[in-house]
Amino acid sequence: MAFENFNVEKLNKSDLEVIDRLISMPTILVNHNRVAYINDLFVETFGCNLDDLNLYKLESFINPIHIEGFKKHVRNALSGESFVEQSELCVRTAKAEIFWVEHKTRVVMYEGEPFILAHLMDINDKKYTQLHLSKLLLLRESMLKVTQSIVRSDGIAQLYKSILSSILGAINHAELGTVLLREGDQLKSVAQIGYDAKSMEVFSLAVSDSFYYRSLGKEHSQIVMINDLKIFGDYEKIRTVNGEEEYIKSTISAPVFINNVFFGLVNVDSTESNAFDEDDVKLMEFVRNNVEIAVSNQLLFEEKAFLSRYDSLTRLYNRHYFDEMFKHILERASRYNEKFNLVVFDLNDLKSVNDEHGHIAGDELLKYFSDSCKALIRKSDILARYGGDEFVGIFFNCTKERLRRRIDGHLKYLIDNPINIKDKAFVCSYSYGISAFGEEGMTLNELFRIADDRMYQNKIRYKLGFDFIEAFESGNVPVFDSLDLKKYKEEVL
Repeated sequence: MAFENFNVEKLNKSDLEVIDRLISMPTILVNHNRVAYINDLFVETFGCNLDDLNLYKLESFINPIHIEGFKKHVRNALSGESFVEQSELCVRTAKAEIFWVEHKTRVVMYEGEPFILAHLMDINDKKYTQLHLSKLLLLRESMLKVTQSIVRSDGIAQLYKSILSSILGAINHAELGTVLLREGDQLKSVAQIGYDAKSMEVFSLAVSDSFYYRSLGKEHSQIVMINDLKIFGDYEKIRTVNGEEEYIKSTISAPVFINNVFFGLVNVDSTESNAFDEDDVKLMEFVRNNVEIAVSNQLLFEEKAFLSRYDSLTRLYNRHYFDEMFKHILERASRYNEKFNLVVFDLNDLKSVNDEHGHIAGDELLKYFSDSCKALIRKSDILARYGGDEFVGIFFNCTKERLRRRIDGHLKYLIDNPINIKDKAFVCSYSYGISAFGEEGMTLNELFRIADDRMYQNKIRYKLGFDFIEAFESGNVPVFDSLDLKKYKEEVL
């Protein structure tokens, strides 16, 4: 387009010398093809000379996030279209440092070519403050969402995911993130963003091999920023969510301590070198403090929710929750004519173990029994600690005879495999009784009473020295009537 039709100022070298003396701002004269001029203050401020700018083009000077926008700005200005004469621009110094300027632009003619003449005003401190405040506001909003996820009981896994989203959204150049929790001397991923999910499912890293530990040489509350991971050798190759292989070149690693115990790490990573700055570390400190509070509260919340349903020692259902579940089981069984068996279990000799060896030994026996029941209980079955050394179970889709053989097999396993507590072998055995819903009772009280009586009959046989498994298999099992049972309870038990 012919610029003669426009009222465009014409400049020569003398004019540029005058501008250099009068304008105390970095100044650049540029068009599509070349940079024709920069003043001394430009060189002093950004460390770039004219030859470098023409050799490496504007891509070496203007931040990648703004390069296309600035090129469009130049095209519009030089084609006579409307353009914004004054706007903000992010540039990079010769040392690759981020620098914010406000450029005031006008079109001029120089050596027969149209150029834009831009004066660059330093707004770095102003922009830094704005970005810092916006990051803090974003983080505060994100942390509020994290807190709300605890109130909604979204679960600890979703909490970790929310934490990562908050950090990656607030820290520039943070492309990937992980939450790693400690299991013994290993770190396992419980949440990740940006990484290949399948790779992270089997990811395991020794605490001593983490960038955090290698940087400090110990467990410490200090947040670690490493802007060039080559200090540890070759860059770490990883597979991203897009299936591509890239290298982690920068990281910030924040240790999380719960009740003064090292709990894990929250990491943000970048595939760029020198991606982070001290401001990012301050943001991570803010996040870390909120994370420790949020995780502590979430763990406490989940522990309370767990204890409302489970017994804290055996991790089986507790009596209250079993009674609640039984109401639904009874309603469903009555409606659909379903069958099930109720079983009462009572550990043998637990009182004497507590009296002679202490409650710690007794607790170990209870936990050994409950852990062993994983082989006895199917997915559809239910087992609860009903109180003390007494347990109750609901077993579906099994006849009473087949269930008895199943329980006898479990009991034989326990007798053949004593538990060692402080170098002493303890046999974990129990007595049990079975009652069938529909045949022998229609309510919990009826079924429990019958199963409890039968459990006590087996308890008596145990006290009298019967080899109950051999007795059952041979059919030579003494039966006690109600009066006998009452008598033996008093005299034998």
